Amino acid sequence: MVADSWIGPRVRFSCAQCGECCRLYWVPVTHRDIERISHRTGLRPADFTAPIPKSVVGEWGLPSFLLDDGEHYLILRKRLDGFCVFISPEEGKFRCAIYDARPLTCRFYPFVYISGEPIRFELAEDAPALCPGIGRGPTVSFGSVARFAVQREKELEEYKALVNRWNRLVLSGAVRPSFEVYLDFLLSPPP
Repeated sequence: MVADSWIGPRVRFSCAQCGECCRLYWVPVTHRDIERISHRTGLRPADFTAPIPKSVVGEWGLPSFLLDDGEHYLILRKRLDGFCVFISPEEGKFRCAIYDARPLTCRFYPFVYISGEPIRFELAEDAPALCPGIGRGPTVSFGSVARFAVQREKELEEYKALVNRWNRLVLSGAVRPSFEVYLDFLLSPPP
């Protein structure tokens, strides 16, 4: 996948900072997202991530890891009001406290990308009904966003390899399948 080869819709978009995307979606993260967020905030991964059971949310097409109670995806934690733990209201808007280190998934919204040559960008299926920023601001240029798509694909491949390795260790009984042990494994995998 090459960042300078992409196709995308002609759509105007400017984030309205309404927070809907930060409230309505579960945000999957990788080990690299966790590293960026921890570095930016000084928080431990357990403070801002959580496992979500695959049996509850269905197939996401992402690597799922084994814990003692089944398969899970790794997501950003949410507060009781449904918002991401890093969102805070400020002067009638919702601001992301980790904007410069936010997960790569967040950098695409309201768009999704389809891997390949060229990279294809589309509006997320429910975005036109949920996102008031669509139709506002300048026409989106996907050049810089394509760079993030390439980076995300690379990081997903790394994450998939780590998850596969973890799952083999769990199945062999070599590790205790707890969330805390999984997070330690992601950030300091054994040789």
